[in-house]
Amino acid sequence: MYSRSLLEASLDPLVTISKEGKITDVNKASELATGCSREELIGTDFSNYFTEPEKARIGYRNVFTESLVKDYPLRIKHKSGKIIDVLYNATIYNNPQGEIQGVFAAARDITERKKNEDKIRESIRKNELMNEKTSGCWRFD
Repeated sequence: MYSRSLLEASLDPLVTISKEGKITDVNKASELATGCSREELIGTDFSNYFTEPEKARIGYRNVFTESLVKDYPLRIKHKSGKIIDVLYNATIYNNPQGEIQGVFAAARDITERKKNEDKIRESIRKNELMNEKTSGCWRFD
């Protein structure tokens, strides 16, 4: 019960994935991010909840070869159509005998950060265009 309450307390979507790529557990934040209930998510293919399923599959498989994946960019698809930009961090976890059980992954929502970065890039681009238009207009004799 204590461990479950810690998982549910996380604001980030958390998921455990079997060696076969099937979701074995999620927290409430994962339900909110996908629009699917815990019961709907468990047993389904982890990669199906992303805009680029093959990229998600590659990231998940990399955990087994590299032991972890850090700041792996993905986009979660909510069943309403809303897209959430995330950075995934994942690592393998073992059973009590030390055998690899699966992957534990956490997603950090960076949607707002990406929007702000896009605004900054757009502002820089506009300033550069204005500078190009006005260059050569000033004369100092």
